[in-house]
Amino acid sequence: MAAIVYDVVCGMSTEEGNWASSAEYQGKTYYFCCDGCKGAFLKSPDYHLSNFAEEHPGIDPSPSG
Repeated sequence: MAAIVYDVVCGMSTEEGNWASSAEYQGKTYYFCCDGCKGAFLKSPDYHLSNFAEEHPGIDPSPSG
């Protein structure tokens, strides 16, 4: 079974491999439902990671990345 990964911009989740887009940040791969979410993340990655952590405490958005 593939790991569940989250789009840190919009909060959507699905199995790794089902995403349209991804980006590397600080040695980790993050996945996005669309290029719009990827673009928003790339403009302010720390902002989106911080918001995701607040809204999803204890969840790693990209556990195998």
